[in-house]
Amino acid sequence: MVPALFVFLAGLLLGTLLNVLIIRLPRERRLLGWPRCTRTAEPLALWQVIPLVGWLLQRGRASDGRPLHWIYPLVELISGLSLLRLYQLYGISPAFFYLAFVCAVLIVTGAIDWLHRFIYTFVILGAALVAIIAGPLVGLNWVNVVLGALIGGFCFALFYLVARVLFPGPGVPFGLGDVYLAIFIGAAVGLLNLAPALFYGMLMAGIVSAGILIARRTGRPTPTYIAYGTYLCLGTILFIAIGGMG
Repeated sequence: MVPALFVFLAGLLLGTLLNVLIIRLPRERRLLGWPRCTRTAEPLALWQVIPLVGWLLQRGRASDGRPLHWIYPLVELISGLSLLRLYQLYGISPAFFYLAFVCAVLIVTGAIDWLHRFIYTFVILGAALVAIIAGPLVGLNWVNVVLGALIGGFCFALFYLVARVLFPGPGVPFGLGDVYLAIFIGAAVGLLNLAPALFYGMLMAGIVSAGILIARRTGRPTPTYIAYGTYLCLGTILFIAIGGMG
């Protein structure tokens, strides 16, 4: 049996690799190559690449003193905890690797949406295609998977159209990226699990939105939008972590 600590450390390392995607995809840089500082663009020393530890030893700051974003160590921590929880639920099995892939896609998508308010179509739809192909190989019903993708996309397409009518300006709360994300989530978890998987993320987004509205009424500065896709990603990861996939 693989020690749980080893799985957690592997998850932290995976998080470091996911951070490379999170940093380089929006900047259209080559995905291969040694990591560089997001502030100074200098190559990182080996100790700086160590998951969590590197960020803590730098005290969250680059060599020029500017702060490093907190989302990068959080990505590593969520990745480590996700793999550890999947190992506890499924051991080293096809389901473990499949759901590790799903969580990795959700982590990357959620982080990029938080930082840039953007969801990459080719990434999320490509991942949905992988889920449709791989899902039945780990025990998911193929019809359930396809219907999950179709109904998830259809429901969020309706949300998107309604949001466009109600909020015609640039601050529309839904984007097409959220529709594509719902397609991926539906394909990844299947139709029967779609509603509970989306529920957690929508609940989180609703609570945050309510908090913003309350703060706005008191005259406090508030963000003009929330990264809705980020909450959908976190909610789906939470659903998987509590054993919702069975």
